Amino acid sequence: MLRDNPVLKKMIATGEERVGKLATQLLANEKLMGALQKTVSAALEAKGLVERNVQTVLATMNIHTSGDVQKLQGKIEELERVFEGLSAKIAELQKRESASTVPATPPN
Repeated sequence: MLRDNPVLKKMIATGEERVGKLATQLLANEKLMGALQKTVSAALEAKGLVERNVQTVLATMNIHTSGDVQKLQGKIEELERVFEGLSAKIAELQKRESASTVPATPPN
């Protein structure tokens, strides 16, 4: 196959070596790294601004975000736990009340 060809293997090895040297030189270039950091920083800032603006628009249009839905889901789950606890207490109280109202059977 082509991968077994020694000339092709040598070309690939040479290409990898040159790309490695180029990458090392680019990463060592302070101007390039500074520009890259500024670009990434600006992109992250723009992303944050867009996210805030989208949330504002959705709130203005009274459209719930996934974060709003998750908060509501958490509140619903909390209410379900409270309801289950109250139901268990009511059942226990009913059990005690029925046990205390059962007339004692007279001895024979």
